Amino acid sequence: MDQPAGYGTASMVEQPVPSCMPRRRRPWLWVIFAGSAVGCTYLHELGHCIPAWVSGYPAVPTPVKTYVLAAVTNPVQRAIALGGILGTVLASWGALCIYLRSRRERTSAALAGALLAPGFYSLRFLLAGRGHDGTEFQDAQAALGLSFSGHALDWFFLVSLIAIALVWLLKSQTRPGIHILRKWLKGAVLGLLLLMGLQKANNMIFDPILEHRQPHPIQETKR
Repeated sequence: MDQPAGYGTASMVEQPVPSCMPRRRRPWLWVIFAGSAVGCTYLHELGHCIPAWVSGYPAVPTPVKTYVLAAVTNPVQRAIALGGILGTVLASWGALCIYLRSRRERTSAALAGALLAPGFYSLRFLLAGRGHDGTEFQDAQAALGLSFSGHALDWFFLVSLIAIALVWLLKSQTRPGIHILRKWLKGAVLGLLLLMGLQKANNMIFDPILEHRQPHPIQETKR
């Protein structure tokens, strides 16, 4: 039987994606990036709440802030701080594992969003000497049996950020260059604006409802 024109081995080979496709996808990739950043931030807040709930204390996780609605003992306070740190670690390393399984644009965008918090921790550590305001890192270090006044978590996030970025760069087979730095800088600026706006909206909505009910607030500010 004669085959229709164009049918054969050549047509069975997957055709290259047109060069215009990345431009069409770009808005959706930014949506994935933003969704990942917000989702990972909320996972951090859930991490704070789980030790409080297990210990019998009421706590409410909102997108960028945890409200603990009762006075807690010092060991519980340290466990609450550690829970948030573990949530961030799970989000960043989990996003890397998902990316390595598929290496697609959407998982790359999700990984970028998951690295926002560790990136800001590291930047604040380099500029201000501590990756997080308040005593969250110190309390988490004490919960791990480390020095309260040390910088173990600051260095952990900095080294982790560099390691994940290097693996990401190598596995993406992207040629290093100024274009990569521009993309990362653009993502960092947009991510910072996103989290600042989200924090402002979060505080406007939830502070009037919950702020007066918590004796010891745990705030996710000035990252």
